[in-house]
Amino acid sequence: MELAEMFALFGALGMVLAGCNVLALKVVQPNDVPAYVRARVRFWTAHNSTFMAGSAVLGAAGLTWLFLV
Repeated sequence: MELAEMFALFGALGMVLAGCNVLALKVVQPNDVPAYVRARVRFWTAHNSTFMAGSAVLGAAGLTWLFLV
């Protein structure tokens, strides 16, 4: 049970983080940040949808495991 709860929690936290990244990427322009931050902006722009989908799958797997066990 603890492992399923942890999966569900990490999935939910990942979805919150991905949602915050979506908002931040809409508000912040890459030219408005220092050069050392631009690489992070480019990384999250390229990988945010994958991270969000992975978090959704992880959260759904954890919740399914909780309901079945």
